[in-house]
Amino acid sequence: MKAKAGLLSLPEELLTYILSFLPWRDILRCTSSCKALRHISMSESSSGLQYAIELGSQRLLPVSNNHIPVAERLKLLRENASAWFKFDLHSFETISIPEKFHWFTATYITNGHACFWNPRIDSVRIFPVLPKPSQETIERDFSPGSLCAVSNTSDIDVFMDPAQNLLAIAYAISGDNYPYDEESYIELLTLDGDGVHPQAAGRTLFMSDLWLPEGRENFVRWCSKLEGFEKYIAFLRFAPLFDVIGSSVYSKWCLHIWDWQHSTSSNSMLSGSTTLDLDSDRPIDFCFLGNDRFLIISDNLELYLIEDMSRPPQLLARFLLPASVFNLKCCTPTSDIACSSHPEKQAQQVTWVSDPKYRVLSLVSHPSGLDFVISTTIFFDDFFDSEGMSPIIPWIYWGPSNVRIFLHDFPCRLGVSGSRALNPFPAAGATNSDDEYRLHMMDFSPSAVRRHQQGLGRLVDEPSTVYNCESGEYLTTFLPYVEVVSDRTFEFGEFAEIWLDQDKIYLFKEHLDIDPNDTDELEVIEM
Repeated sequence: MKAKAGLLSLPEELLTYILSFLPWRDILRCTSSCKALRHISMSESSSGLQYAIELGSQRLLPVSNNHIPVAERLKLLRENASAWFKFDLHSFETISIPEKFHWFTATYITNGHACFWNPRIDSVRIFPVLPKPSQETIERDFSPGSLCAVSNTSDIDVFMDPAQNLLAIAYAISGDNYPYDEESYIELLTLDGDGVHPQAAGRTLFMSDLWLPEGRENFVRWCSKLEGFEKYIAFLRFAPLFDVIGSSVYSKWCLHIWDWQHSTSSNSMLSGSTTLDLDSDRPIDFCFLGNDRFLIISDNLELYLIEDMSRPPQLLARFLLPASVFNLKCCTPTSDIACSSHPEKQAQQVTWVSDPKYRVLSLVSHPSGLDFVISTTIFFDDFFDSEGMSPIIPWIYWGPSNVRIFLHDFPCRLGVSGSRALNPFPAAGATNSDDEYRLHMMDFSPSAVRRHQQGLGRLVDEPSTVYNCESGEYLTTFLPYVEVVSDRTFEFGEFAEIWLDQDKIYLFKEHLDIDPNDTDELEVIEM
């Protein structure tokens, strides 16, 4: 009692300072068990404590070197937590897409910037999407043939990271004996110029000699994938092991990973064999989960740890999927968890990022017509057994409680950011695919469930069962979430892509009619 009285006799400012060193859960325990401490934490002078509690409860992480006052950050954070409960899809702006990017174009949005890449004409357009006045922006327009400075190349894929001012270009150089002497490289440039990135170990990343003998590649370009996260860049590619006959070919796949800030070479590589169907999506995919681990997505989910670029990544665990699910593709961006290497740039527009341990992944199986929303929490447990072996975890033990499966009714991928997902579902009363659709905003975080108790959103915590049309199997999952349904309706196929970030929704509307007056558009909705 004397110790408690002695603590409470300290000045309020000093008590606040002491509490600020505690994790947010411990702050809550202290303030819930002591009326005096609770009073202190609720005072206007304790906005730092309130901000720490709010960040923790929403499973978010602060951005360092942020000069926005704590009280203002707290206000923005609370507004962000509740804004999506009343998102208005009737208030939007549209951006017309240049005609040269209407066909054969890869499109993605990250850090408030859009990237359109047409590999047929080797042209790229990068621009900010309705930026805020304080936001630092980058705009580039690469005409055909100007993307890569190396001559006689074929560009394979591009990756941009505005937060790090990085543009990565995967390209191939062919010799006289094409395609058997084709070699590929990755070029690293600044996004706002053509110079070598100042943090890069060099201008060019080189592939390991372990890939194929004599440097022969002859790889299938269209299903390659270039992706990055913080200091890592990864490149997935496929090479036929025999001559291509028909639409299916037995091939070798290889994933290279570089620490591009410290070395231009790497032996951190994974490889395997697969059957490559030239008429469908790539059979192997991957995604970063944070700065030390990633998933290989195939018939199952393989979790790897990145530690040493001189050797392959370490397998932590293998998560089995239902036997009837295959050809899963990852549709999850990482820009919401990437902390900028240039915090002075990011602090102008970002005050927090998602905690990698408390996000959701979006995986889609087009053959099965299923969308998987997976909580990343399961991938950050301690998996090794007493003998240091990585376990194989059956679907029944990890899947139903950490996953929610939806039917893939609408012809576009499900949009995700942090713990939220956005997906079109048939409107109430719809009986066929040509009926109207409504967008459902879903939040899978515990804080959303808590706010539901305040009358916000509809809680979905009962199990749901979907039918796999490929196998005739029924799959039941029950990851809880809170959802809000828009009152605006859409026609089937009215938009082809969805992106979602902290404060905007992006709908890519693709017009496939021959009418020359129609143009592709990007509809931007502020939340």
